Amino acid sequence: MSLLRSCVVVSLVLNAILPSGRPLEAAPPRAFLRSDRPLGRYDSGVVERVRARAAARLDHPSCGRLLEEFKDQSGRTLESNLEDLGVSASEYLYQIAFVDGSAEPICRKRAVAMATLPGVRRVFVCPGTQGQVTSRLARIETENGSLAEAAVIHEMLHTLGLGENPPSTFEITARVRDRCR
Repeated sequence: MSLLRSCVVVSLVLNAILPSGRPLEAAPPRAFLRSDRPLGRYDSGVVERVRARAAARLDHPSCGRLLEEFKDQSGRTLESNLEDLGVSASEYLYQIAFVDGSAEPICRKRAVAMATLPGVRRVFVCPGTQGQVTSRLARIETENGSLAEAAVIHEMLHTLGLGENPPSTFEITARVRDRCR
């Protein structure tokens, strides 16, 4: 349980919603990130649709300012971490790998749609609950497309080094939704 608490995870309830000197793609703990299995065809399409809409939102100045507001664990803004990479936020979003999270223990929690760790450019997309063919992200997109976009941006912030608790997963998502309307 302590490993789960130390992991940065976005928990999305369907009816709610770099540190300096350290490489952005640090090696993740093995107990958390077990596989690099690609998403199935349908879920890959969902990720690409949602990512494209989220990238368009990131191109708006108010949404892009999120990177100035949030800081990594060493106190650097996420904007500084992104500047080190020499790409825009929308370009960076396309550099993140979204992979099958079905082997991840954190995905056993029904409220978790996606999971990652600060500074790791890989997001695990959790499978649907029993009886569902698609991922939880696909279900969120069907029920509330703007929430799915906010969730993808939320995960992107974590890949740039944002920790969690504080701010809580709900605070992060609320700020994304407010700034990226």
